Amino acid sequence: MSIRPASAFASGADSLAQRARPRVIALTIAKHAPIFLILCAPPVLWAALEGVWDVTIALAVPTVGALLVFATAYRLALPNDLRRVEAMVTVALIMLIGTLLAVPAFVTLGMPWHAALFEAMSGITTTGHSVASHSQDWPFAAHFLRAWLQWCGGLVMATAVLALLLPAGVPTQRLGRAGIDQGDRIASTRVQARQLLSVYLGLTVLMVIPTMLILSDWREGFVLTLSAISTGGFAPRPDSLASYSAAGQGIVMLTCVLGSVSLLTFVLLSQRKPRDAWWLGSIRRVMTALVALCAAYALILLATGVTSAQVLYGEMLNLISGMTTAGYSTGPMPVYGPALIIFLLAMLLGGDVGSTSGGFKIARFGIVLRTVLHAMRDVRLPKRAVNPLMENGKKVEPDTLISLLALLLLYFATLTLLWLQCLAHGLPALPALFDIISTLSTVGLSSGIVNADLPPDLIITLTFAMWLGRLEFIAVLVLLAPYTWLKRS
Repeated sequence: MSIRPASAFASGADSLAQRARPRVIALTIAKHAPIFLILCAPPVLWAALEGVWDVTIALAVPTVGALLVFATAYRLALPNDLRRVEAMVTVALIMLIGTLLAVPAFVTLGMPWHAALFEAMSGITTTGHSVASHSQDWPFAAHFLRAWLQWCGGLVMATAVLALLLPAGVPTQRLGRAGIDQGDRIASTRVQARQLLSVYLGLTVLMVIPTMLILSDWREGFVLTLSAISTGGFAPRPDSLASYSAAGQGIVMLTCVLGSVSLLTFVLLSQRKPRDAWWLGSIRRVMTALVALCAAYALILLATGVTSAQVLYGEMLNLISGMTTAGYSTGPMPVYGPALIIFLLAMLLGGDVGSTSGGFKIARFGIVLRTVLHAMRDVRLPKRAVNPLMENGKKVEPDTLISLLALLLLYFATLTLLWLQCLAHGLPALPALFDIISTLSTVGLSSGIVNADLPPDLIITLTFAMWLGRLEFIAVLVLLAPYTWLKRS
């Protein structure tokens, strides 16, 4: 009798694993072609009105292509047995395809292909890092393109087709679970997508009007709001928010804070359920984190002799930008000392679950803390005592803890590899660490490492890191795993 050697990662469930079917995924992507139309058509119109014909043509081609693809797939129905793995792979591919469609437009602006890919990915993932060397010389249509990519990447790409085109059913539910946070809060994924999309549009309109009135150029107010509500961080000026008035800086950062709160909070408020919105906890979590981090940072600044109200205001805005993962700045970032620790913690933490923010998310950090307290309490209880881990009065399921552990391990493993690559290029350690965390958390703040002079191999790996961070690793890794496509022998 022969004995097969056991694999350290083998599982009995492997025999039940389903592979992704390329034809089903291709059809699902084709059904999402209107997303690419939404992504490209408005920048085409803006560029045409401005007379920037090279950008117009570069974006018009994918616009027409999206129309043709959707016309071909419109009458075809998604299979009722759409698999979870196929839904997840589709979400990852849609973000990648949207990025690739925007690349030619950035190439026409004078960027090399690898830098154009970085810029487009930074937009779609709402990161806000830039490697453009002369963005101040761009036509304004290019700034609108970057802001529009971020606004679409913030929520529209995850909800538009679910809300407006796909019928109710299993395929829509599985696509929703793969692309929308807090899918168990509202029964129908399609209804939830419509509600979230309506709130996202409403918040954008609510904040764009005062921002355009406060800033001297209405166009800048418009694109800043598009980026801010998606916690994106692209700005039409090379100094980000530094040259705007204090009122202008404040209104933009207020928009970022709104974007870092679970959008379900605003859904409940729109339904006149303020008590439910409060007990959802997102507002409390975001405000508690902001107050705690800003108080700690203010003490550090005061201890180092910073007493100017103007300087303190700007530094607080920088920190808020880091925690909301917006990426706007009013001045240079701290790269040494206790201030650096505060910023790294803020960027790691991010906004709340269900928001447009990146990072680890405040609610998840709370579960990790509860896990530690639960382990300490458990050793004091009798062996047969029933003591489940609870969050907001509900039992935390094992799947949630497994997902958290996987996210933590993948985040810090990727961080380590990227940091080693930066050190191999001779980049300073702490500034490189700052920018890597900013990239993986889709923040966009930079200590100066991410710039046009970055080596091409680092630009490419950081582009990949933004994709990983925005989709929280698993979707991209599943897409790239051979066993997603091939059956085990």
